Amino acid sequence: MKKNIVEVKVENGTNEILQHAVDSIYKSGGGSIMIGPGIFEMQDSLHLKTGVKIYGTQGRTVLKKSRCVSSDLSADLGYGHYDVSVKRPDLFNVGMGIHIIDDSGRGFYGTVATIIWKNGDKLGIDKMLNHDYARIRHARVSTEFPVISGYYVRDALVQGITIEGNKDENDFIDGCRGGGIFLLQCHGVNLSNILVEKYAGDGISYQQCTRLLIENCEIRNNSGSGLHPGSGSTGVIMRNCKIIKNDNDGVFYCLRVGFTLLENCEISNNGNDGISIGARDTDHIIRENTITDNARHAIYFRKADEVMGGHRNLIEGNIISENCRKIGMGEVFIENVNCDIWFRKNQITCGKKSKYGIVANNLCKRICIAKDNSFVCCKKEKMPSIKSGIFEEVIPKKLSVGPEYVNNNSIRHLGILEE
Repeated sequence: MKKNIVEVKVENGTNEILQHAVDSIYKSGGGSIMIGPGIFEMQDSLHLKTGVKIYGTQGRTVLKKSRCVSSDLSADLGYGHYDVSVKRPDLFNVGMGIHIIDDSGRGFYGTVATIIWKNGDKLGIDKMLNHDYARIRHARVSTEFPVISGYYVRDALVQGITIEGNKDENDFIDGCRGGGIFLLQCHGVNLSNILVEKYAGDGISYQQCTRLLIENCEIRNNSGSGLHPGSGSTGVIMRNCKIIKNDNDGVFYCLRVGFTLLENCEISNNGNDGISIGARDTDHIIRENTITDNARHAIYFRKADEVMGGHRNLIEGNIISENCRKIGMGEVFIENVNCDIWFRKNQITCGKKSKYGIVANNLCKRICIAKDNSFVCCKKEKMPSIKSGIFEEVIPKKLSVGPEYVNNNSIRHLGILEE
């Protein structure tokens, strides 16, 4: 059987050239796209498709986000409609990606879509509006979008691409709808050897996804977090990545993310926490990472009640060193109520501002710190003292965490079942 392969060889191009190649391969049943060296001006996302593999030329295939333009609305907009009305229609053209928000319609209530027709002040879009947007609530439309985007995609691959986010000429977009790479309800997608830098939002954000593989990527100097695992995503592997100098967290586990592996990553010099966990983010393995020089904690378990806590997480073999560069009192900080957090074989070194190795709120339960952890230059290894009943030393022998333990019960909240 002949393999479907399309080669793209242009030194300067647009997203339209790349999208045409993706769509052609998809319509022919799937295959591979080989993109040579070149700079591609992105007026809209490169939209991934099921069964299509995209290979760039490492370090030389650059997708650059276009400069943002924006306009206030000229009329209020209704949920479920497929057009927007803008005061400055002259700024927009068919084929542009846009982001629609107002003061109460942000995050998942924002809409990202592509303009498919234009008539007077009206712009037709390919996705329905996710909210009612009103002029009184400062509704606006801007050409913000993910540089690479995947909706409902299975078994795709992106490799060897550089994403230049051009954040100085763009407005911030929330990770619920945007990112240098953004995936929604995607399954079995592989992202490897990708550089995402200077995007006005998160580097890589994925929501309601399963069994992704994100490896050997560098995510740096973005305006949001580096990696944003979100909204029920399950069974994802993130490994061998360099996540540095992002304005917010290095890795932000959002809502109900489960059974992931974060392994052998460098997470350093980020503007908030190295890793942030909370809101039913459970059953993860965080293993053999180097987490250093972040502005706040190396690992932060966010405040929650017992229903919403980030329970059953294994923290193993990490080098945690000299965080709390700007604020914070502990390298690891566990707010209430988080339970069953297991620490094994970690090397924790306190810096000038981090007094404690591990701090836990007095409502936490079963914070297990094995004797094989190493604490260096810490005023105290643990706070409060081990006599408080919060801390234990014996880790259960059987820990059913990480991607290996994904099953139908762990993904049914996404409305899918595995065969």
